[in-house]
Amino acid sequence: MKRVLTLLLTIVMVASIGLTGCQSGDDASTETSESTASTETSESSETTKVSGSDITEIRVSWWGSETRHANTLAAIAKFEEMNPDIKIISEYQGWDGYYDKLLAQVLAGEAPDVFSCIGEWYGELLQGNALADLTGKIDVSGHNAKYVEACSVDDAMYGVNLSVNGKVIIMNKTLMNELGVEMLQAPYSWEDLAAKCVEIYEKSSGDVYGMPDFSVNMEGMGFPMFPDYAASVLGVEGPLPYDNDNYTMTQEQIESYYQFWVDLRESNGIAPADISTMNDFSANSLLLQRVVAMETNFTGSYGRFQDQTQDELVMVPYPEGPNGEAADSARPGIIMSVFEGSDKQEAAVRFLDFMTNSEEAALELKTCRGVLPTEVQRTALIAADGVMSENDVKVMEVVDQIMQRDLVDFYSGPAGNAELSRIFVDVGQEIAFGVISVSEGAEKFMEQVAELENN
Repeated sequence: MKRVLTLLLTIVMVASIGLTGCQSGDDASTETSESTASTETSESSETTKVSGSDITEIRVSWWGSETRHANTLAAIAKFEEMNPDIKIISEYQGWDGYYDKLLAQVLAGEAPDVFSCIGEWYGELLQGNALADLTGKIDVSGHNAKYVEACSVDDAMYGVNLSVNGKVIIMNKTLMNELGVEMLQAPYSWEDLAAKCVEIYEKSSGDVYGMPDFSVNMEGMGFPMFPDYAASVLGVEGPLPYDNDNYTMTQEQIESYYQFWVDLRESNGIAPADISTMNDFSANSLLLQRVVAMETNFTGSYGRFQDQTQDELVMVPYPEGPNGEAADSARPGIIMSVFEGSDKQEAAVRFLDFMTNSEEAALELKTCRGVLPTEVQRTALIAADGVMSENDVKVMEVVDQIMQRDLVDFYSGPAGNAELSRIFVDVGQEIAFGVISVSEGAEKFMEQVAELENN
């Protein structure tokens, strides 16, 4: 963490320029991962008058695709209509650079009043005194209790969940039908997944691979898949890869997971490393280019993929272990939090309560962040004629399948855990390109994790 903050301090002066102005960027996901989108700031930050009272202006930031931006702006317009004393200054962009920009804003004391984040960032944000305690300030009675706990640390709630977002395998049904390959059907095992990857390669005569190699791709789901693999293949129980305070994974577990990717690579089940490193979630998507027939991502990203292809895409939950073991967690897809340094927290809380509890917000947001968190919102969507698209229905159906599993607790993890995916991919590339062996790679990975613990 000290290393991360030191680096960011050197860029704060640059990153702070235009923090509330126009920006642009590309999105890639973790949930959560979508297409390039432009950033705007809505209207002026000057105080105006409504019915003789001052308008309170609050800045709200998020990342996402064009669809997410449009739906969120529509929800904001509805909120402003219902709350004429509050004006929202919208700051939005793609995924790329969002996290670093947010930390720079926090360090400069210029963070938005409300900002989107994920639970894995809590460590850094809490150390930066960025998260306001929202305990008892927002009605979360309609939320799943495990998701409320996932947005909390030491019984203090530091954000509100905006989406229920499960990990899935996305398959190109059109392409697989052309190849004569049957789609995966839940329940299935990790061995079934690997065999399906090889079958796709063989039936395409080597023209199509099963999946990208996510052990070498920073924008992929390589490390986020690890706890699911460890629970369902290795039978690991308890918090993984960390609890709120410590890293809990072992070198043997990481080595087994790297070996899973090596075996797939050697059997041609996944795209070669040099091709896989170029995979992203927009123009260079191997799934959209039909280089691979399957992709792994969060349910909230399904619509983005489907919107970019004429092929029919379908989703299936993650694989299970031999006895039905799964590691689907109560991980909030996206959290919205209030900046501790904001002097407009009352208005910020009103906005968050609207976003997570109101039917009006639900009808505008739809599934742009995944399935909405409260029953009242989900019911409003289902009951409204013509609001739910075919994609929305598919997302809600697969999330319902995931929610029927025995969800494991989600932990935000110690400070520095955002570095784990980078470490995993850096080492994975060395393994893939023959620089080091699998065992040496697992040892190197754990050494770098130990450095995170000591910083």
